[in-house]
Amino acid sequence: MQKVGIHLFCIDGTNLVRGSFGYGGAQFQAQEEADSLRLVQVLEQVCGAQGGRIEVEVFFDGGSRPGLSSSSDLRVSFARELEADALILDRVRSKRYAGAGKVTVVTGDAELGAQVCDEGGRWLRVRPGTGLEEVMKSIEGRIKK
Repeated sequence: MQKVGIHLFCIDGTNLVRGSFGYGGAQFQAQEEADSLRLVQVLEQVCGAQGGRIEVEVFFDGGSRPGLSSSSDLRVSFARELEADALILDRVRSKRYAGAGKVTVVTGDAELGAQVCDEGGRWLRVRPGTGLEEVMKSIEGRIKK
């Protein structure tokens, strides 16, 4: 359930993890799972520090992964039949339709970013190779706006 007037951040989890960390070799799947867990843990800390002023939803492509938790301010979603991009756009549209506050999508996917802007959302562009700490600083900067 969306909280009215709260800034919602939709995180393109798969895009962010793959773009921030880069992959290759036989351990690709295990590394992606570990990095996804790290992303969620860092986002939990950001949510906790904001004391309910933000809401974060992380979207991953594919089925659920063990160990990824959800809290009142952080939700983890998995796109099974659809792509995560479609779910993210649905959330942007839903927030706009409800008039329920700001929504920012965090992704390096330029096509998704443009669609988000067309739908009235904000796009926080993450360039390939951007470290997780830098991404979190950018999110915290957007909270203040």
